[in-house]
Amino acid sequence: MKITCVESNYAHIGYVYLQPPSGKIPHQTNCTLNQSMDISQIQIPFDQKPELGTFLDNMTMLPYSFRSGYKQAKFETEYGVDFDSSEYITRFEVGLSPAQFIQLIESQSYRLFESVWHNQTCHIFLLDEFDSVFSEFNVICRMNRKEDAYLIIQFIEPAALGVTFHPSEEKNIALIKGLISANPELYPLSYLLQPDFELIEDK
Repeated sequence: MKITCVESNYAHIGYVYLQPPSGKIPHQTNCTLNQSMDISQIQIPFDQKPELGTFLDNMTMLPYSFRSGYKQAKFETEYGVDFDSSEYITRFEVGLSPAQFIQLIESQSYRLFESVWHNQTCHIFLLDEFDSVFSEFNVICRMNRKEDAYLIIQFIEPAALGVTFHPSEEKNIALIKGLISANPELYPLSYLLQPDFELIEDK
């Protein structure tokens, strides 16, 4: 999976490509990740974990899709989210500092599990530490009407991210913590398991 963390004087933003990029994205010449670790040793662990289906069963399922929930102003997103024509998420942006990014890589928090859920084999890609992804307070949100791709979402108050809304417009912000996929054509296993991590200085 391709994840790029950009460090600038204004914000630290992560770009997470859930699907393989549609066009070739050149590697940045100012990538500094190799100054913090041996990038040739980075791996995305893959394990079969049948019990995760029970974890998912115990989480609340939202009655709407991610895109419809956003359009209906049921929540806000931290930064941008890109969809394809069928409302599957292809890429999203998240607040991500270099220290957080390095810690997630070194602790192998970016990892993939295979489990059975809703009577079908699914793959669960974690985008945070295990306990943060499978928190009892998180929820599951489908991407569209089909039952083959979901997101694990954490809702947080805007103040926790330093965001201020007008009182009449205030709503929680949805943070994407994990991907649940039973559609290997859109979210290929070979892509999810291939670490393509970049730390970019843009100052």
